[in-house]
Amino acid sequence: MFMLWNEEDGLPASPDLFRTEEEARAYARAFRARYERQGYYLAADWRRIAPEDIRLVVLAADEP
Repeated sequence: MFMLWNEEDGLPASPDLFRTEEEARAYARAFRARYERQGYYLAADWRRIAPEDIRLVVLAADEP
């Protein structure tokens, strides 16, 4: 299982776990695409980040 970590805010980008790394990467692409129309992602510390620069990291998740 894999999780997607949002490095910008220091928290998971999704509450869900992904079965494969590719599923997590696909979610990351969709996550970034959500912010393309407004042109930026607003981080928790009020920084405006270009959607393509949002740092999302796929991590192996420990199984329960």
